[in-house]
Order: sequence, then structure tokens, then C-alpha cells
Amino acid sequence: MLKNHRSQRLAFTLIELLVVIAIIAILVALLLPAVQQAREAARRSSCKNNLKQLGLALHNYHDINGCLPIGCLFRDRGAGGPSASNQSTWMARILPQMEQSALYDRMDFIRDKVTGWDPNNVRAEVIPGYRCPSDPKSNAVSGFAPTSYVACIGDSYRLYGDGGSTASAAQGHGSYIVGNGTWARAVLNNGNEEGVFATNSHCKFRDITDGLSNTMAVSECLVGSEIKALSAGDANNCDGNAGTNNNNRGYSWMYGYTSTWPFTTTRTPNARSADCERFAVYVNMAARSQHKGGVQILLSDGSVRFASENINLATWRNLGQRNDGNVMGEF
Repeated sequence: MLKNHRSQRLAFTLIELLVVIAIIAILVALLLPAVQQAREAARRSSCKNNLKQLGLALHNYHDINGCLPIGCLFRDRGAGGPSASNQSTWMARILPQMEQSALYDRMDFIRDKVTGWDPNNVRAEVIPGYRCPSDPKSNAVSGFAPTSYVACIGDSYRLYGDGGSTASAAQGHGSYIVGNGTWARAVLNNGNEEGVFATNSHCKFRDITDGLSNTMAVSECLVGSEIKALSAGDANNCDGNAGTNNNNRGYSWMYGYTSTWPFTTTRTPNARSADCERFAVYVNMAARSQHKGGVQILLSDGSVRFASENINLATWRNLGQRNDGNVMGEF
């Protein structure tokens, strides 16, 4: 009787199984980076759209009010005016233009931040358009909804002025000694006012004499990233080693503390040295993102560009100044 040899091998050998597993592993290794890149491209596109929406909101705000919103409300402008400690941000001001009128109506811009300017706990409301999807990190400060987007105050370090003071020193490119990290000592009532945004200052488009397409308005920050915080008694510097660490960067879109709303162009994007604040007056906050190679920036004309972390520092500083008169290079 003849045997049927066709039915004798019905299973894989160990070598064949290992070969199949190896092929699958190679395919996964080849495809996974492509999948990750596609996902990051989608997140980056979403972030770009967020910035475009912020640009539209800022332009609509300017059309209605004849100026851009203040970076942060800090000082009392007179009897019956907003509290000196209100500290609401530019993001709180543009809520109606971001289709968040209901949230805006729940806020009180007159009261002090301590005594109840946010009685309805709006500060805890998460606004998707204020977060970059590439930076999903949770907030380090409980009770506050964070933001990934920060306003440009130029390349000087003075955020708040001393009450009743006038300018006592020139600010700008020469106000910071790069070698030893010494802070500028210029004193202005409303911050440096070199950028599109400043404390208590309403900038108009006509004030951006360098051109709307040549001047940054907004960029990105990493929520919860490390900040070196120095108190009034500390040395007047921030060299990346001094101070006490906190993780409060971008912790609130609503509350205008030094770690929440501004960035400076004193260093290029994604700078390796730590960000720093000194006694809530001096700031050294770089633009930062999880996007590979740089950050996205909103220009004052409403367009969005990608700025490399290797951008020339002089070009980056010029982008942050609204009226320095310097010729912009390519970036």
C-alpha cells in the first residue's frame, strides 16, 4: 500500500517560526518611526492651527478695541480701576474672540485676584485651543488649567516696573551680560515694551513699525518645565545654577504670573540653560516645544512659521522687537 506523503508535514519548524517573527519585527521597526512621524506631523499641524486661531482672535480684538490686549494687568490705573493685583492675562481678554464668551462673562476683571476676581473658578477650565497636543504634560499647580502658548515681550528682562519710577537705563541687546548672566537693571513702569506685549501696555498695529510680518506675537512653552526661581534676597543674576527649582511654567492661561504668560528672545528656542525668574520682576524665559528642531511662532500679521532652535540669535532678537528698525534676515 502506498503512503500519502502529502499529509506528513502540517506544522512550521522552529527555524521557520523564528524567521517569520524576525520578518515581522523588522517590518514593525521600519513602520513604527513612520507612524510616529505621522502622528507628530498631525499634532504639529493642530498646534499650528491653534496659533492661527490665536492670531485671528488677536486681530479681531484689535478691530473691536483699536489695540491688542495687555500682556498682563498688574497696576492700578486710577481710582475705581482694576486692582493692582488682578493679574489677568492677554488670553483671558480674547476669550470672546476664541468663542468662549460664556467663560469670559463668568470673570470679574475689577476685583483683586485674592479677594475673588474669579468667583466661578474659570481658572480651572481647560481650553483645547490653548494647549499644544505635542505637550500633554499635566499641570504642576492644581486648580489651574495650563497653556502652551506665551506672548513675546522682546529681548529685555524687566517684566514689571517699580511704581512711580521712570526709565533709568537703556534696555535692549546690551542690557544683559551674556558671560556671567547678570540681569539688566533698567526700570520702567510697565515692563520693557519692546515686544508686541507688555505689562499694562496696549500695543497698536501702528506701533509695530518693523512690520507685522517681521515681528513675533506668540510662541510656545513647555508646561511644567523647570524654572529657577530667585527671591528678592538672592544675587541679581540667573546663571542656570542659582535659585530654587519649580515646575510652574505655563501653569495658567488666566493668571498672569511671571512663569505663565511671557517669553523673552534673550536666548534661542529650546535653549539648554534653565528658564529663570527673579522676584517676579526679571524673567529669562525661552520659547520651547516638543516639536523636533524648534518652535512654532505666530507673527503679528497672523501667519505661523516654524523657527529653528539653531536660528541666529540676532535674528531671533530682531523678531522679538517691534520697533528696533533692524533689517530681518532669513529664518
